[in-house]
Amino acid sequence: MRWILGLASALAMAAPAGAADVGSRATWLSPEHNAAAFQGMEELFPSRRVQAGPQALPLSVAPRSIAPTYRFEGRALGLDDFIARNHVSGLLVLKGQDILLERYALGADPDTRFVSFSMGKSVVSTLVGLALADGKIASLKDPVAKYLPEVKGGAYETASIEDVLNMSSGTSFQEAYAEAGSGIARFIGVFSTNQGGLYDFARQIPSARPPGQIFNYASADTEVLGMLVRRAVGEPLADYLSRKVWAPMGAEADARWMLDAPGAAGPEVAAGGVLARLRDYGRFGLLFARGGELDGRRIVPADWSVEAVRPHRPNLAPGKLGGRSQLGYGYKWWLAPDRPGREGLFMAIGIHGQYILVDRKRDLVIVKTAAWPTASAPALAEETFAFFDGVIDAVDREAAR
Repeated sequence: MRWILGLASALAMAAPAGAADVGSRATWLSPEHNAAAFQGMEELFPSRRVQAGPQALPLSVAPRSIAPTYRFEGRALGLDDFIARNHVSGLLVLKGQDILLERYALGADPDTRFVSFSMGKSVVSTLVGLALADGKIASLKDPVAKYLPEVKGGAYETASIEDVLNMSSGTSFQEAYAEAGSGIARFIGVFSTNQGGLYDFARQIPSARPPGQIFNYASADTEVLGMLVRRAVGEPLADYLSRKVWAPMGAEADARWMLDAPGAAGPEVAAGGVLARLRDYGRFGLLFARGGELDGRRIVPADWSVEAVRPHRPNLAPGKLGGRSQLGYGYKWWLAPDRPGREGLFMAIGIHGQYILVDRKRDLVIVKTAAWPTASAPALAEETFAFFDGVIDAVDREAAR
């Protein structure tokens, strides 16, 4: 059964010309350059190191791999079809710590650090949970202005931290990539100049409604939330991520976090600036598949691993977000609708085809990176979910052998 999710409504957020041709800050999003650019963002923008620890969580290639098949638009398709049709650059399937499938394309390899785009919002959410557990944030009911008094006068003046986690801040920011004057278009313009000001731009957007009423996917929300965490914990987001998650979970390599301005003081791009290897995105997904604990180490509080991936208001439940979307929303994690054999699935999703799908029941994580020609592509999104269904079916068949 297809997941008719209408991601264009929900997000409202080819082969490269050459393996090293990442383009420029003016062209990095173009279809001609984006596949290479998404694998080489460190060449275009400054970034801060997210240090890995001394020992990686071991991942082993399973004795038997899987060969998923799926149906889409009345056709029977396979793995190679999906990789070509969906502009896939990396694909990883983990069953626990066993690698069932790992493929790279479009010039990528296991050492490539792929840009997260909005998959990184789920990372920022995790840092909020850790700051809460550390006592650096007193309560999610606290107003944003308690930690960022300079937001007064804009949409975030009366919003709570939970409102912002839920993409319900009340901001008038619009995530409409195809509209030249939209909030996200201007946001990308500020980012591409790399002269700073992303947070200031986000915090000054006026409100459209009182907070807590309407789901409105807005990257500005996460940019504000990132600054709130940075201010609350008193260190850069990259350092906090390294200390609290990246090293403890056993990442195999340093990640990077893009900055919105050069120099040591430049803040991280919280809305989607994480750069990491495919397997380390898989380890992050596995951390949540296992309730915040890996290799006997408690990393994310158990209650946060539950709270982050459930809807906190009726209008955030799957099928209630508006438009054609059947997704729901937690604390910056997308929630799939329950179907027989597909209960409790949740995802981190980024523009241009980036996904981490987590299936706790099966101890299963699927990571996909891609270079869609456009930021959102409803048909490619629908095909991605059809393929994910095919992966789950293949995993179930293998388990029944």
